[in-house]
Amino acid sequence: MLGGTLAVDGSLAGSVVTVGQGARLGGTGTVGGVVAQAGSTVAPGASIGTLTVAGNAAFAQGSTFQVEANASGQSDRLSATGAATLQGGTVQVLAANGTYNPRTAYTILSANGGVAGSFAGVSSSLAFLTPTLRYQPTQVDLTLTRNDVAFAAVARTRNQAAVANAVQGAGAGAGVYDRTVGLTTPEAVAAFQALTGDIHASAVSAAYETAFFVREAILDRLRWAADGTRDYGSLPATYTADLPGRAAPVAPVPVRVLDPRVFGLWGQGFGSVGQARTDGNAVTLNRDTAGFVLGADLRLESGIRLGVAGGYTRTTLDAPGQTAGGTIESGFGGVYGGTEAGPFALRLGAVYADNSLRLRRSVAFPGFSETESARYGGSTVQGFGEIGYRIALGAGGPDRATPVSVSYIEPFVGGAYVGIDRDRFAETGGVAALTGAARTSEIPTLTAGVRGQTEVDPGFGAPVSLHGLLGYRRAFGDVVPTALLAFGTGPSFVTAGIPITRDALVASAGIDLRMSAAATIGVSYTGQVGARAEDHAVKGSFTYRF
Repeated sequence: MLGGTLAVDGSLAGSVVTVGQGARLGGTGTVGGVVAQAGSTVAPGASIGTLTVAGNAAFAQGSTFQVEANASGQSDRLSATGAATLQGGTVQVLAANGTYNPRTAYTILSANGGVAGSFAGVSSSLAFLTPTLRYQPTQVDLTLTRNDVAFAAVARTRNQAAVANAVQGAGAGAGVYDRTVGLTTPEAVAAFQALTGDIHASAVSAAYETAFFVREAILDRLRWAADGTRDYGSLPATYTADLPGRAAPVAPVPVRVLDPRVFGLWGQGFGSVGQARTDGNAVTLNRDTAGFVLGADLRLESGIRLGVAGGYTRTTLDAPGQTAGGTIESGFGGVYGGTEAGPFALRLGAVYADNSLRLRRSVAFPGFSETESARYGGSTVQGFGEIGYRIALGAGGPDRATPVSVSYIEPFVGGAYVGIDRDRFAETGGVAALTGAARTSEIPTLTAGVRGQTEVDPGFGAPVSLHGLLGYRRAFGDVVPTALLAFGTGPSFVTAGIPITRDALVASAGIDLRMSAAATIGVSYTGQVGARAEDHAVKGSFTYRF
């Protein structure tokens, strides 16, 4: 043979096959002899099988003896009735992935007439099993033995390295160990990524962003609610005192009238879409949030507003390719309050949310496929506040023919503390199921910006209020959430989730329509954008004052 492939599945017992450079001999039949020259390949079997030689076999320097092997101890074999002469050449082991023992032996060549010489070397496609050859009088044996290559040595990310150490620490006999020890390097990298369980850490980032929308809903109520007075701008008035016999001059007078309605009911519904892109360690996570907030508040005679609020949110998580996902459902309640002293405004609030998480992972790599799932609880606690200074931009409307407008801007500084607790959990599914320890993440933030509002009466009896906000938010603390995980009773490891955006731009814009003296409806946009994460929400609101 000078080129191409010859697969012998029948009998060529009367022919000696000389395999030249670039040629390949295979099959499960019988040949009269084999002479493998430099650059040739002898690969017994079609998959795993035996090629019989009714005579002698010889391998020259530079030839290749290609052998397939599996975790069950089966391999290709060249079986000769005569002698085998080995003048060099390389044994190339193509090992199938599977559950390998720490040491597996195979007979890859047998010769009734004896074995003379040796191969120049042996190679394997497996990352953690080293092939060695043993020469006996009438056969050559192959042994695949666990080598000293650390599982983490092939990892590409911190999470992969952490789970690789845990898998190796579990040792032979552990389900995850047995299913990864027989993988090639690319397959092992894919396996360690699938096993990281980073969805459990990334869920903290999603819960944090959900808390943002709840917090903003309550602050919206304090920011845009009436402060106890209605500002009618400047209205015409006359002064008659001490002016006997003279016409009274007409002059514009700023008018602010106390609003007698001191009790208010309000509600806000919102829906948002967002994405946290991979940082090279945890995988990208898409999130959709929907929820509502209902509240009631009372304005005291001192001007202080006190209120309570509660509601529900549902956040859906999804990693690209459906490799992980789930939901976080929360019911929450809170209190809030605010007051104004001249141009200064103070707004405060606190919220407690009870969280229910349902998360799933698809763990798939060569030779392995499982779906793990977990259901567990947790909570989110947040306290927040801000201080603002209102700067009036003007008010006009000297007569009834001109619409009345009120405009101002308010620079503000705010802060928040968000604490997210997760209960311990145990996944169900299979050998790749994880257990997780209870864990708390604490994330304080500072926000500075400016908000503005203008109220215009277009003249058809329904005043319109336009408002907006632009700010910068800085997050501190546990901005890289983590989870402490383990495979059953094996060694624990820490996996990191999608980082919370440390620096983000926050913005909102909305319009409110006063349907009557007591009722107002509105629609608005709220969003935040960072280097690797963004969320955008549309909100609708309704307020009724008594």
